[in-house]
Amino acid sequence: MEIFFLGVGEACDTAHGNSSSLITASNGARILLDCGFSVPHQYFRTIEQPAELDCIWISHYHGDHFLGLPLLFLRLWQLGRTKPLTIVGQKGIDQKVRAALELAYPTFEKKLSFTFEFHVLHAQETISLLGLTWYAALTQHSQYNLGLRLEDGPTKFYYSGDGRAGKHAKALIQGCDFVVHESFSLVDTYPYHGSVNSTLQLADEMEVGQIALVHLDHEVRRNELETVEKMVFARENTLLPVAEDRVRF
Repeated sequence: MEIFFLGVGEACDTAHGNSSSLITASNGARILLDCGFSVPHQYFRTIEQPAELDCIWISHYHGDHFLGLPLLFLRLWQLGRTKPLTIVGQKGIDQKVRAALELAYPTFEKKLSFTFEFHVLHAQETISLLGLTWYAALTQHSQYNLGLRLEDGPTKFYYSGDGRAGKHAKALIQGCDFVVHESFSLVDTYPYHGSVNSTLQLADEMEVGQIALVHLDHEVRRNELETVEKMVFARENTLLPVAEDRVRF
C-alpha cells in the first residue's frame, strides 16, 4: 500500500492544511481519508489523474474532516467524471453529504455527471469493499468518530480520524503495519484528543510497524516543534509527516 499525505494539520493550521491522506491499495484502488476545508485545492494541485478517485472515507462530521466535499464534487464534475463515487462513513453519511452539497451549491446534485454510492460502516463492524476488508471502532472524541482499519491482503493500516484510542480502537491498531494517528497536544491535555506522548505510547504497546503523528495543534507546532521532533526522532519507525510526504508500506 501507499499513503500520500495531503495535509497533516488541524482545523486552523494555515501552514499544514487539514489532516487528509490518499491511500492507494495494492490493486490500485484510491481512497481519500477525510476531506476538510483545505483538502480539495491540495488534492487537485498535487494528485495526477484526480478524477480516478474510487472512494472517500469520512471519520466524523467536524468541518475540517468533511466540509471540503462540495468543492471536491464540483471539480470532479468539471473534469467530466461519470464513474459513481463510493463514500463510506457512519450512520447518516448520505444525509450529511447531501446536506453539505445542497448548502454549498443549491440544487447542484441534480447536475452532477456521476452518482454517489453510500456505504455505512458501524462501530465493531466489518465490511468488504474495493478488494479490502474494513473495520471500524469508536474513538474518544467530542463528536462520534470512527477509527478505521483497512486490510489489504497481509498488510494492515489504521487511520484514527480524531480522538483518543479506547479499547476497541486499540484492538484495531494492534499489529498494524502503518498507523496514522491524531496527536493534538504535547501530552494528554484534552479529554477528546490524543497527544504526541500518548501516540508514542500506542506505538510501543500495540506493536505497530510505523506510526505517523498528524493533526498537531498549530500552536504546538509553532512553539514546541523542537521538543516534538526530539520525541519522535528518538524512536525508530515514527514519523512526523508534512504535506506531500509519500510512504510505501
